[in-house]
Amino acid sequence: MSMIVRLILLMLLVSLVLGVWSVNVLLGEFARRRELWVLAQGEQVTGAQRLARLDRRLSGKGPFAALGRRIAAAGLGWSPVTVVLGVLAAMAVMLVVGKFLVGYIASTVLALLLPAAGLQWLSRKAARRREDFTAQLPELARIIANGNSAGLSVGRCVAMAGRELSEPAGGEMLRVAAHLDLGWSLDQALHALAERLPSREINVLVRTIVIQSRTGGALTDALTEISQTLEDRKELRREVRTVILGSAMSGYAVMIIGAAAIILLNVFKPGMLDNLAGSIPGRIILVVSLALFLIGGVLMRVVSRVEV
Repeated sequence: MSMIVRLILLMLLVSLVLGVWSVNVLLGEFARRRELWVLAQGEQVTGAQRLARLDRRLSGKGPFAALGRRIAAAGLGWSPVTVVLGVLAAMAVMLVVGKFLVGYIASTVLALLLPAAGLQWLSRKAARRREDFTAQLPELARIIANGNSAGLSVGRCVAMAGRELSEPAGGEMLRVAAHLDLGWSLDQALHALAERLPSREINVLVRTIVIQSRTGGALTDALTEISQTLEDRKELRREVRTVILGSAMSGYAVMIIGAAAIILLNVFKPGMLDNLAGSIPGRIILVVSLALFLIGGVLMRVVSRVEV
C-alpha cells in the first residue's frame, strides 16, 4: 500500500474520531439545555425528554454511574451513555481503518487501549481540576466569610463566589447555587460538590459550612481560620511538589531513554525486534522488559504522589 493511501486512511480515521467526539459533545449539551428548558417551562415530557430520561436512568447504574462521576469530576457535561457509544464507534473505526495502516494485530491492540487511554485522560483532567479548585479554596472561604459577615445567607454568598471566582471554583459554586434554587438543601448541594471533587480540604470546608449553618455558630470566624489554614497548606504543597518534581522527572526520563533506545536499535538494524519476537527466549525478554517498564512507571507514580 502506497504512502499516500496510508496518509488518506489516517486522516479519515482522525476525522471520524473527531466527528464522533463532536457529536457526543453536541448531544450532551443539547440534552442538558433541553432539560433546563423543560424544568423552566413545566411542560409534559416528549420524545426528546424520554430519551434524556432513559439516558439519566442508565447513567445512574453500575459502570455508567462510575463513569458519570469521572466525567463530572473532570468538569465535562458529557453523558456517560453517549461517551460509551462514542468510544465503541471509535474502536470499530480504528479496527477497520487501522488494519490497512498498521496491520490487524496492532490495530486491535490500539483499539483495546483506547478506553484505557480515555479513562487515564479523564483521571488526569479530574486531578488537575481538583488541584486548581483546592488552590482557590482560601479565596472562596474569604468571599463566603465576608458575605456572611455582611448579613448575606450562605446561598447568596455561594452565588456571589460563583460570579467572582474563575474556573473551576466559579463554575462549581454556580452549580451549587443552581441546586439550591431547585430546592436542594445546603447539605445536599455541598455534599454533591464534595463527591465531584473529593479532597480533604474540600471536605473540611463543606463540613464547616454545614455544621455551622445547622448549629448557628460563628461561621465567619470559622471560615476566616480555615482560609488561613488552607493558605498555609497551599504553600506547603507547592514546596513539596517542587522537591518531588526533580526526582520524578529523572525517573520518567530513564523510562523514555530506555524505550527510545529500543526503537533506535530497530531503526539502525531493521528487523531486530522481529527476530527477537520470533524465538521463545526473545519473547520472554520482551515480556519481562515490558513488565519492568510498567512496574517502573507505577512506582514512579506512587513515589511522586504525596498527600500534604
